[in-house]
Amino acid sequence: MKILLIFFTFSLISGAVRCVSVTGYSGGSLLVDSQKLWFSNSAKYVVKHDPWRTIINYKKHNEWIGEGRFILFRNKYGNLMIFIIELNTKDTGKYRIRVLDKWYIDIHLNVKEDSCCKGSKKVLVKSGETATFSCEYSQNHINDAKVIFKERQNSIEKLIHATDTLNKEGRFSVSDDRHRNLFNVRISAVTPDDGGVYLCGVWIYRLFYSISAKVSLHIMTKVGVSRATGQSGGRMMIKCEHPQYKTKPKYMCKESDGCSERKNPGVQDEWMENGDVSLYDDTRAGVLMVFFRELKAADAGTYRCGVNVSHYTESFTELQLDVRDGAKYLKTKTASAHLGEEVNITCQIPEEHEVYFCKDDDNHICQNIRTSAVTEMSPSSERNEERVFTVSISNVSVRDAGVYWCGAETRDTHLTFISLTTKIQLNLIMAPVVRREGESAEIFCPYDSTYKSKSKSLCKGKCSTRDRNTLNETVREEKETKTDRLTLNDDVTASVFTGTITGLRAEDAGKYWCAVTLERDVNYLYTHLIVIMNEELNLTKNEGDDMSIQCKHHDELQKYFCKAHEPSMCVKDGVSLEKIRDDRFSFSDEASTGVFTVNITDLREEDSGIYWCGAHIITKVTLTVNMDFSLINIISLCLTLLLIGGFTVTECLLR
Repeated sequence: MKILLIFFTFSLISGAVRCVSVTGYSGGSLLVDSQKLWFSNSAKYVVKHDPWRTIINYKKHNEWIGEGRFILFRNKYGNLMIFIIELNTKDTGKYRIRVLDKWYIDIHLNVKEDSCCKGSKKVLVKSGETATFSCEYSQNHINDAKVIFKERQNSIEKLIHATDTLNKEGRFSVSDDRHRNLFNVRISAVTPDDGGVYLCGVWIYRLFYSISAKVSLHIMTKVGVSRATGQSGGRMMIKCEHPQYKTKPKYMCKESDGCSERKNPGVQDEWMENGDVSLYDDTRAGVLMVFFRELKAADAGTYRCGVNVSHYTESFTELQLDVRDGAKYLKTKTASAHLGEEVNITCQIPEEHEVYFCKDDDNHICQNIRTSAVTEMSPSSERNEERVFTVSISNVSVRDAGVYWCGAETRDTHLTFISLTTKIQLNLIMAPVVRREGESAEIFCPYDSTYKSKSKSLCKGKCSTRDRNTLNETVREEKETKTDRLTLNDDVTASVFTGTITGLRAEDAGKYWCAVTLERDVNYLYTHLIVIMNEELNLTKNEGDDMSIQCKHHDELQKYFCKAHEPSMCVKDGVSLEKIRDDRFSFSDEASTGVFTVNITDLREEDSGIYWCGAHIITKVTLTVNMDFSLINIISLCLTLLLIGGFTVTECLLR
């Protein structure tokens, strides 16, 4: 808002009452010097006549009393000043200002309309540079002296009084363009102390000052320049350090749009989303953390990472961010681990950088992992430009499931950059559930106790927020839901929810995900449900024969043919079933028919036994291989000759 301020000086005879008329302008302000002492211990009183209205009702203060748009304050000479802001035509009238038991004055105020007093300006300039701004004034005051004031705490100070078209006082200069009714103000080599509110005006009839513009001057101090490089599609964490301004509000903005859109958390010591980034103002360390959840080419550019030192002063580090094509550098991995066991995660970073390994929290903020064991391995590049490191997580629990990132950390004087280029999805595996057709199967899903109030899902096949086959979802807390043959029960005391499927069928077999539903994603933990079909195959063959066995599947990638007394004996490492490794065994797949065929050539007696074939749906195959009849005859003949002629079995066989 532009301000019209009138500075009027009175010569009041002590003890006498004067009635003075002053003029202000709508949208402006009025400043009057009573030339009477403040008297700190005396109450102040302001009323308006016709109609009567009490504005300030006998208040005391050492320096300042404010009530809405009406302010009384003590200037540096000890006088009482009257300041009325944001004038409008309804303010026209008679006012009485009283200092109890000391003195009072009456003021007649006339408020007029004028286009010169309808706005305000904001000017931003870097420390050490020159600040410039222009002020408009009424054509009626072309020949009047121009003045610049600055608002101080509880006061207004005159800085320069210009009577010519060009005036200079120290670092301040005023040039008057009388053809355009503008005067321009220049402040050279600005410092943080120059920040604040300036008032532009004219000196009228040597009686008062008409202030036509209010300018807020913001001083920005650049403390350094840093450069960072990220990969499109990857993530980046930027830490801006302001240890001397721990509790001051911090921000990040982009130079290309003039820093008009400043990203800040809005609250302190809490992660908050702001557009495509998340921010955290750490008041304990004096650090602003800015997390780009997914870098884009458009994110490249020059940024300011700053702190608001005061209302009108800022301190910032300039950041030049380069975003490269991430196709060559970004990697996505999937790791699996059994509950209670250990998992190793391997990552690769440039040689000269520090290792950074973090895990996504519920808000998709990647938090640094400090407890994992990081082991350096041999360089993977002949030029020694990159190195490989391994993170070991022992005694894996449900809390460890989720998305991890690894990347490189670079430290600068005022900033720390963390470029995350490798994404690892850690899935937890539970022992497979093996049941027969028609029976019931229970799938136990342990979860972290922090998710007790979250809804849970049991998914078959795919399980994500965008593309999932949700079988059932429980309500929060200690509840049970039932749909058809599936019952889901959540035991929040034990932090386990259980899915029970009755009357098992072939289509029930498959891979199941236990999911805890979060705001934008799910927690990952899975098992396999293996259904043994009641229909069995009993096959009898002779040695030397060839045979084919057809096995059912549901177009799964993993298919097996295993020899064991029980199907559970075929399970290895939780999900992989052992395959028979023999050149006489071969596999052919007819995916469209849901059948794959096992071919066995040159059958032998030791091939006899129980086999299990299929994928998640398995069939029991009992194979009996009879010995070749001609061989039996030879053995019988040799035994007969042994009894008759005294030959040994060995001689017979040798012959």
